[in-house]
Amino acid sequence: MRVLLSLLTVLSLPAVATVLGDPTRPPANWRPEPAQGAPAARGEPKLTSILVSHSRRVAVIDGISLSEGQVANGLTVVRIDKTWVDARVNGAPIRLTLGNENVTKEPR
Repeated sequence: MRVLLSLLTVLSLPAVATVLGDPTRPPANWRPEPAQGAPAARGEPKLTSILVSHSRRVAVIDGISLSEGQVANGLTVVRIDKTWVDARVNGAPIRLTLGNENVTKEPR
């Protein structure tokens, strides 16, 4: 009897799993975020991070890592400082600044 009960339990598990579904799957109405490097939805570039060291200066703008002089999505990086970036968007100058949530740490 125990063997029969165990066999029925094991055979019914796939049916239970089908009803429950995959708990790691996103909900049906979920919409993914734009891909990295996509222009900001509001039209203004977003500066999220700055790295300044003795050997290089890099800014992450709209998810793209850029150095001084590089161009992406119509934006040209002119100068990178510790808390801001001077750039040109379609020829017009713009200064992007970091928000208060970012931390700047001096290299040792």
